[in-house]
Amino acid sequence: MHLMEKRPEDMNLKEIFIEMKNISELMVDLAYSSVLFDSEAIADEVNALEETMGELNHQLTIRALLASRTREEAEQISEILNVASAIKDISNHAQNISEIVSRDLDIHSVILESLKHTDEKIFRVQLEEQSPLIGASLRESQLASHIGVTVIAVRRGKRWIYNPKKRFVFCDEDILIARGTEEGHLILKEIAKGRRSKW
Repeated sequence: MHLMEKRPEDMNLKEIFIEMKNISELMVDLAYSSVLFDSEAIADEVNALEETMGELNHQLTIRALLASRTREEAEQISEILNVASAIKDISNHAQNISEIVSRDLDIHSVILESLKHTDEKIFRVQLEEQSPLIGASLRESQLASHIGVTVIAVRRGKRWIYNPKKRFVFCDEDILIARGTEEGHLILKEIAKGRRSKW
């Protein structure tokens, strides 16, 4: 589950804004993942993140109101609130996407095909015993910088880990949900199976 470093009430305006942006991006990725893999567990996480987003938005509004003492400051703060409102809208729409799975609706083939035929794909790979990723941290793997793949979630047994941090260490049989190009997907599949040791 996505865990923030601090509670929303302990964050400053900038920290809340950054957290809202990061969570909205994660929610979009997870929403598409929930549909693509027909996963109710991922859809539930999108719903939980929407609640977190609501609390962050509330705290941001309070900080913004407290920070504006002059008309000029109020105008600057209003820009922050406008962008925060747009970020909140993005998270609301991500939740709408994941509700296809939550409400057990039939997923039209056009939706599934369109998710498979985009420049950046969302895909799933399982780490095998011989994979060089096992025992390495996400930072050490350098997947994002070397092959253009971002790990957005990991399933370990029955537990989901969302938005893994750089210190996250890969284990045997981890199932990775990642975002990247088709080429990156093919390389990651080879790494996961232990057929590739350098990338």
